[in-house]
Amino acid sequence: MNKQVILIEDDDAMRVSLAQTLDLEDIIVIAANSLMQAKRNIRANFPGIIISDIRMPINDGFDVLSHVQSVDNELPTIMLTGEADVPMALKALKSGAYDFLEKPCPRDKLMETIHRAFEYRNIILQKRKLEREIQRNDPAVLNFPGQSKPSKTLQNLLRKLGPISSHILISGEEGVGKKLAAFTLHTLGRENTIFRSHNFASSTNSLDKILKSKNVMNLSIQSLHLAKESDYEVLKSIIIHNQDIRILISSRLPFLRLTEDIKIKKLFEALEPVEISIPNLRTRRKDLPILFEQVLREEVRNLNLDMPNIPQKIYAEIMSKSWEGNIPQLRTFARKFLLKIGLSYPKEEETLADQLYNFEALVLCETLRKTKGKAALASTKLGLPRKTFYDRLARYNIKPKDFR
Repeated sequence: MNKQVILIEDDDAMRVSLAQTLDLEDIIVIAANSLMQAKRNIRANFPGIIISDIRMPINDGFDVLSHVQSVDNELPTIMLTGEADVPMALKALKSGAYDFLEKPCPRDKLMETIHRAFEYRNIILQKRKLEREIQRNDPAVLNFPGQSKPSKTLQNLLRKLGPISSHILISGEEGVGKKLAAFTLHTLGRENTIFRSHNFASSTNSLDKILKSKNVMNLSIQSLHLAKESDYEVLKSIIIHNQDIRILISSRLPFLRLTEDIKIKKLFEALEPVEISIPNLRTRRKDLPILFEQVLREEVRNLNLDMPNIPQKIYAEIMSKSWEGNIPQLRTFARKFLLKIGLSYPKEEETLADQLYNFEALVLCETLRKTKGKAALASTKLGLPRKTFYDRLARYNIKPKDFR
């Protein structure tokens, strides 16, 4: 890791002195006289640490700490204090500061604290790199990306249930990815397992061939409610005669609704399936930008085009929609954006007020993401009265709980 320090100090002489000390240690210094000047360099995964004075005009050290934690809560921030500021520094530690140093600070003490912070930051960045590498090889994350609570819960369930032999009921709205979930379970499951799919709504093939199979198999079934009486009997025989076949049933209806049908109820008594519910896009609102980018990349590959730049107004429109049609609706939007057809988002030549209006949803969502869904803190950061803030959220159908 490159050793970098963002140094925030309003006293010119102190800032120059500290910068020279760090420079002699081959540390890259990004010096700033205020939070405002330093903001553009404070980012997630910054390869270094922050050193900030506590007492500064306009934005003090607590403002710096609050901003740093909203961007990356594992970015070490060392606070510089005068002798009278020690109680404030202790308060800063409780608020998440990495450490504090009294001014003037002996060189040895300064460098010992800084190098300790560098080591901590290096561990954090290495851990994140490892997590990214794991995720790139994790079908649960690749197929259902996102950091929202519903996405994380789903990813964990897929990982847990993938290797086991239990039959699975995958429920959820149209277009949420139930068939993809079935294939993800297969990918995460036993080695040398065959994947077969059977849709009672469209397939003319009989299940008899599968009944005679002795292979280790994951059998993905759709439209079970359209199965005939004889099909249910074949499925029961499959379960009895081949213990190495696992049934993965996809349905828009949950377990209790499905078992209102006596034929399905009897089948489920034999299967004893574990249920996974796939969340819709409305509950994964926090993940909409990354989901849009994923389906857009797929459309780019399908159409053999180049990946375009995505303007902020597109993200704003994505965040403002409810996406009742889930992934297929999002995919249609991505294709229209890619082909530049059928979209009514504002043109670049429209007024600043129009552009700001369309940008507002993105700002609200980004602030809620940084504050982990804390509406009161988000409204304060945006300088909005509580009622006005909630009115704006209602306009875009944005719910703070989706960001917790």
